[in-house]
Amino acid sequence: MAASSERSRVSLVSLGCRVNRADLDALAAGLGDRFAVAAEGESADFVVVNTCTITADADSASRQAIRRAAREHPSARILATGCYAQVDPRAIAALPGVVAVLGTRRQTALPELLRRLDRGEEPAAALARAVQRAPAWTPAPVDLVDHTRAFLKVEEGCDARCSFCVVPDARGPARSLPFEEAVERAGALGMRHAEVVLSGIHLGVYGHDLKPRRTLAALVREVAARKGVRRLRLSSVEPLEFPVELLLEEDTARLLCEHFHVPLQSGSARLLAAMRRPYLPAQFAELVEKLAALAPGACLGTDVMAGFPGETPEDHRETVALLESLPLAYFHVFTWSPRPGTDAAAMPGRVPGPEGRERARELLDLSDRRWRSFLARQAGREREVVVERVEGGIARGTARQYLTVRWPAGGDRRGSLAHVRVEASDGSGCFGVRTSAFTGRIPP
Repeated sequence: MAASSERSRVSLVSLGCRVNRADLDALAAGLGDRFAVAAEGESADFVVVNTCTITADADSASRQAIRRAAREHPSARILATGCYAQVDPRAIAALPGVVAVLGTRRQTALPELLRRLDRGEEPAAALARAVQRAPAWTPAPVDLVDHTRAFLKVEEGCDARCSFCVVPDARGPARSLPFEEAVERAGALGMRHAEVVLSGIHLGVYGHDLKPRRTLAALVREVAARKGVRRLRLSSVEPLEFPVELLLEEDTARLLCEHFHVPLQSGSARLLAAMRRPYLPAQFAELVEKLAALAPGACLGTDVMAGFPGETPEDHRETVALLESLPLAYFHVFTWSPRPGTDAAAMPGRVPGPEGRERARELLDLSDRRWRSFLARQAGREREVVVERVEGGIARGTARQYLTVRWPAGGDRRGSLAHVRVEASDGSGCFGVRTSAFTGRIPP
């Protein structure tokens, strides 16, 4: 327990998706004056690890993060939360240093639990009392979020039940932040941050559960109309749910960052049906081509899975051929692994591990080539960049097109917008010089 004149320090560790990061923002914002978020390398009294369970590798990474926290903060009490904590709490509770496990359904109890533990309450009793007082799901408050790019979770949960995915069990049903509250929070974040990222587990169904029914497109339009946000980035949106019409409207097209992530999973129509994905490869291709035409120079990304049960070499070649044919800048590649309770876990025709990993490596190599090509095409183009770090005379930030850009700092300050002309690139980012004036709409 911390001395009364000191604030206890909490280290926050997030694995997985942007929603996990937004959830930790909510925790940080709700800690109150009794706690301080520990800086990198600083000792902590508590460590909160927000786990991920999307694949077996994610499970392993979550366990490793907890063990690392126990080594780096030997006197700290570790609280595990997130999706892996929801689906396999016993495995996590057995790890060193863990005093409490809260799945996603009880995650809002974390601030109260920390306060009770800090007062010296016994963990089991503190957890029981904290859960009783926990509020309903809510996104991060806007006044204490400390990012140059702010993440706003407007949707939680998923009803899709893809055959390979455990997320509906981990996150629960799809539910939306009330429309007006979402608009107001976006505007409040926009006053403090150069960029707001809309996130959700199934973002494309935002508003379907609200009365009156709303849509993601309506939310973006309203945020644009109130002019409180300088730039808005969408996290992943499913192919049949992407609001393409927003790119045809001047206000929303100007607001949206030219970076769109649309999951594919497989280029085989047969496998997409087995995965219970509700689109065909041709529909995915049509959307990607349309996005490239409406937003020239945009960064387009996707998710793709290797080794799904029953995947043949021909299925894999169909996936590679589709990806090669489209103007995609990068792929997030996953090797299928059985998730407990999913239909795919019981499907026949499992791909041998070495073969699945080899297919994944081929996809990763293709993604790397695409990314390097995308970076090389930035030379000579002017990009709007959020300044995220200034160190050693070099500024670094994220462009609207999801590029990391570095340049010689000249009065740049963290959180501001800079306009940089790209001159060169390497395999990970771009280098350039700050321009004296910004000419307006970013050229493709």
